[in-house]
Amino acid sequence: MKTVSDRDVTEPTAEASELNEHLVSALEQAGRITDPEIAAAFRATPRHLFLPHIELSEAYKDDYQPTDRDGAGRLLSSVSAPWLVAQMLEYLRPRPGNSVLEIGSGGYNAALLRRLVGDAGAVTSIDIDPAVTERARRCLRAAGLESAVRVLTGDGAHGAADAAPYDRIEVTVQAAAIEQTWLDQLAPDGVLVVPLRVRGLGRLVALAPEGAGHWTGGGWLPCGFVAMRGEAASSTRTHALNPGVRVRVDGTRPLDPDALAKVLDSAGSARWSGVEVGAGEGTRPLVDLWLATVLDTFGTLLTDPQKSALRTLPGGTPITWNADSGAAAYVTMRPAQGRRERYEYGVVLHGEDHALAEATVENLREWDRDHRGRPGPVLHVYSEGTDRAAMAPGRALERPGAPMVLTWPKP
Repeated sequence: MKTVSDRDVTEPTAEASELNEHLVSALEQAGRITDPEIAAAFRATPRHLFLPHIELSEAYKDDYQPTDRDGAGRLLSSVSAPWLVAQMLEYLRPRPGNSVLEIGSGGYNAALLRRLVGDAGAVTSIDIDPAVTERARRCLRAAGLESAVRVLTGDGAHGAADAAPYDRIEVTVQAAAIEQTWLDQLAPDGVLVVPLRVRGLGRLVALAPEGAGHWTGGGWLPCGFVAMRGEAASSTRTHALNPGVRVRVDGTRPLDPDALAKVLDSAGSARWSGVEVGAGEGTRPLVDLWLATVLDTFGTLLTDPQKSALRTLPGGTPITWNADSGAAAYVTMRPAQGRRERYEYGVVLHGEDHALAEATVENLREWDRDHRGRPGPVLHVYSEGTDRAAMAPGRALERPGAPMVLTWPKP
């Protein structure tokens, strides 16, 4: 089967056009694209031009495509999945004439941005890796957009001050914090979209100015991106515990992996909350975020079901622990009795600290009582140096950069 390198990539083909149309139509039908302008930009931007040496049909799958790995096989760069690219643009809402800064280069997203802002707008794309920026330039050249997008090599944590302020800033790498530089380079009525690590959870958020030195936003779409490198590299760490068991934590909090492994190796007992949810309700992203807000000690437990008998949930389970009492509790589910496609939230306790389990169960009930079916939390971001007393109440996120507070609106 032919790859991009087997054909003249500068000439659109009927097959590529058909595959692109099928992709865009599927994104529209799934509600990933609702803005007609974004749909038009996707239709005008052949994705295969940004994935050289990839089979044509693969280039139009709704999945990410790796473009570089390090010697250990860790992902260094990729072209993001179209559904996630589309959702980010829906959050960003770029308009004709906007000046846009993209932090993290790949070429494809920059090309879409250029279509959306038009000749009166401007797009700057910056990446720390010269191999990534060189590849982005080559792909943009193949798409006829080399001179239409400014590609810079540098640490995106510093932005690109020479063309600031920007109407839109889009971060396309996983960020550990909101950099003060980004806020300083954002226009007074601008929008910042960033895939942010919130206590180890990857969530897409959109921020806009709320007042002098104050930005607010939300969104909370679960997402995964290549982590930022350089000065703003993430402190999130994943620790191997027992065979097939890992825990992901924000590295600003101390953790004794050996002690936690020993606790989880002991017998566990379940406590059930009475909180039932439907299989298609999609509650877990906000439940996980809620627990990340209310639990002082928080991590995500990940297991290989072939190697571990722990009753964790797919994709990772919220876990809390008490080093003093030698106990840990993690969230689980079971089928609701006598009700199809319904599940009950619960907690599995390892150790004898029953208060730890009961408090976590009560947290689940509080979410059900006060926040279920509501939009979720508001992220407040403040200029560096802001007095904590002047900030909103809520969970202060212990991160470098601009101070952040997560607040759940009262019912």
